[in-house]
Amino acid sequence: MDRIGEYQVRRLIGEGGMGKVFEAEERLSGRRVALKVLRPELARSEEARRLFTNEMTILAQLDHPHVVRSLACSEVDGQLVMALEFLDGKTLREVLVEKGAMPWAEAVRIAAQIASALAAAHRQSPSIVHRDLKPENIMILPDGSVKVMDFGIAKVLQAASATTTHSVGTLQYMSPEQIDATRVDGRSDLYCLGLILYEMLAGGAPFQSASPRELLNLQCTAAPPALPAPVRAGLPRGVERLLFELLEKPPERRPASAEDVLHELEPFAPADERVVTERDGGIGSGGSSRARSSTPSASSERASERKPSAPAPVHSSPADSDKTKPSHAEIDLRRAAAPRNDTMALVERAAAPRELSPRVGIAVVLGLSLLAGAVTYWVRVSSSALPDTPAPTATRFPEARP
Repeated sequence: MDRIGEYQVRRLIGEGGMGKVFEAEERLSGRRVALKVLRPELARSEEARRLFTNEMTILAQLDHPHVVRSLACSEVDGQLVMALEFLDGKTLREVLVEKGAMPWAEAVRIAAQIASALAAAHRQSPSIVHRDLKPENIMILPDGSVKVMDFGIAKVLQAASATTTHSVGTLQYMSPEQIDATRVDGRSDLYCLGLILYEMLAGGAPFQSASPRELLNLQCTAAPPALPAPVRAGLPRGVERLLFELLEKPPERRPASAEDVLHELEPFAPADERVVTERDGGIGSGGSSRARSSTPSASSERASERKPSAPAPVHSSPADSDKTKPSHAEIDLRRAAAPRNDTMALVERAAAPRELSPRVGIAVVLGLSLLAGAVTYWVRVSSSALPDTPAPTATRFPEARP
């Protein structure tokens, strides 16, 4: 296949459950694109064709820095075709396979960009719910920025077949309400975001099994296991608390929106990279974050109202977030003010120049002044006590006579 409609095909990039992806070039403009040709059975389903048109039309209007741009959608020779912006990068799955668990700061940076993309998609009218968020659908570009792919495709796939077409790998990233075939909204994507954040931190998904039936049961009923001790040792409590809120089984116990997740992650963003909200259009470098209201966020209020979920002694329950609990900002200030007692801190304090208090300095000056006065007095007294010594006289010699 050398040509599909107006696109010249260069090579096959990948193939999955939804179809094939090619690197192609638009014939007239020469623009490089990723051409996604969906499975033939999609075109045979009227419902799938209708959903495909609706979803892709909405997606084409979604211009966001962390969402792969949809350039065009069409039907070519009975096949549904999507032209997307071409990206040079690696999927999050490839990064995880290469590196394993990430430092928490990198995981938070990626999760915040994903949440920013979800916030933009969920606010569309009608809302676009991803439904199949997983590491394979997240692209990491060379500069570290994130692009989320395949919004709305799972909805089209579901309409095309009465039976599930998901693999075990995808089952690892399904929310309980998807498994139970109940109402799905943006909070389902947030559960999947929690699964992805857990895997980035721990190096593996929280629920794993070779049996699809057992895996489905774990997703619906099992509490997520504790993060490894080395991960928890350096992980901010606020990030851990948010992680397990995202993994709550009932949707109403999770954060209400991706915007709430962004507010929770913002205090942990690097100083030179701010986490911004959907109004700001994603994550940008530099600049100051937008003005924040002095009232608590919706997720903070929910955290104080939640009841404890299934026993999970490995992390703080949301019910612990009462009014007396200090905020993240207060905790950070206390940590900054507390003296460090590690080895490096002791070495630094030993090498640092010592400073005298004003009271000690005044005492030292007075002491030195008294000592100088005593020495002067002693010298004068000693000089006056010595006997007078007559001045020496010159000796005269007789003059020599000739």
